[in-house]
Amino acid sequence: MSARFRRVLPILALTMTAATAPDSPPGAAFAIHWTDPGAQAPGSIEVTGIDAENLAALARGGWDTAKWNSLFDVSVVPAGASNIDRLPIAGNYRVAGDRLRFIPRFPMEPGLLHRASFRPSRLPHAAPGPPASDILGEHTRPLPPPPPATFVVRADPGGDRLPENLLKFYLHFSAPMSRGEAYSRIRLLDASGRPRDRAFLELGEELWDPSGTRLTLLLDPGRIKRGLKPREDLGPILESGRAYTLVVDREWPDAAGYPLRESYRKAFRAGTADETQPDPKTWKVEAPRAGTRDALVLVFPEPLDRALLERVLNVKGPDGSFLTGAIEIGDRETRWSFRPAQPWRSGTVQVVVDTTLEDLAGNNIARPFEVDVLRPVTERVEAETVTIPVVIAPR
Repeated sequence: MSARFRRVLPILALTMTAATAPDSPPGAAFAIHWTDPGAQAPGSIEVTGIDAENLAALARGGWDTAKWNSLFDVSVVPAGASNIDRLPIAGNYRVAGDRLRFIPRFPMEPGLLHRASFRPSRLPHAAPGPPASDILGEHTRPLPPPPPATFVVRADPGGDRLPENLLKFYLHFSAPMSRGEAYSRIRLLDASGRPRDRAFLELGEELWDPSGTRLTLLLDPGRIKRGLKPREDLGPILESGRAYTLVVDREWPDAAGYPLRESYRKAFRAGTADETQPDPKTWKVEAPRAGTRDALVLVFPEPLDRALLERVLNVKGPDGSFLTGAIEIGDRETRWSFRPAQPWRSGTVQVVVDTTLEDLAGNNIARPFEVDVLRPVTERVEAETVTIPVVIAPR
């Protein structure tokens, strides 16, 4: 049974009653009752109107499944199926007070038609005269309302002016998404609304985070690096000074199979190419005071890769141990702040930065993304981390 369709519902009852046969005892009537307590319990289907003699005979048991089914069976009727194509439901029979009860082995699936058939003529002591008509009852558990529609929370980088050699976008969704459709659901349009063909690097396995809510979307590096054949054949993806729009199709299904709440559009303009490495020496530091939990802040002269900012910067306390706390990224990826779980102690702390930290064009602290053969090679940082000392002064 699908867990997505299971929820507790109020008890529902549906009763189908047949006319009393001419020779039946006065007041005799058979009826089928459904009790449906929801997805966590199977509920029951009951027949009332059976006389005491037959109830006693049924209570003695000794019947096999086939004989019980010939008297009282419950089945699922698939959409468009005939009566012959019904799917019988497994369960148990018992006499409970003045009624015959069938308890399904599993809860009923929402949205499916369930049909019960009771045949009075198959009772151990059938009434004399013409056989009583078969009794039919049907029940469908309502489908639960769909979950809140998934939507695109944001696209990173957040700025509206991005370098023409931009390397990647990050798309953030409010709920897990389906896999395998990203490249058919995302387009990059130019100012006239025409798609930029082959803008993205289409990988065999899409780059999702473990939660399925963040997609890394790489622009084709072959059209970013100069001198490569894709760029020579197709031209660059983005050109400085021109406007573009990243579009996410509303019909993209989320992991539950529902379309997005709405389409998503991010408009931006391409700026000049960024070919320089991030340099920690150019970062501005805002130091907190000892005894507070104020944030330690780094301000960058250019936007940096948000996903990396969230995981490759750490803070060591004066004793050399790493501090725990909350990281926030702001001002369109130009501001990083760390708020400690415990108040600062006076002394010198170290912000430890992995040299894989990148800017929007893929240049990292250790190396530039692209080396132009016509220009001198930029000095490379060989260390895996760099540290930024920050003095925490007493209040």
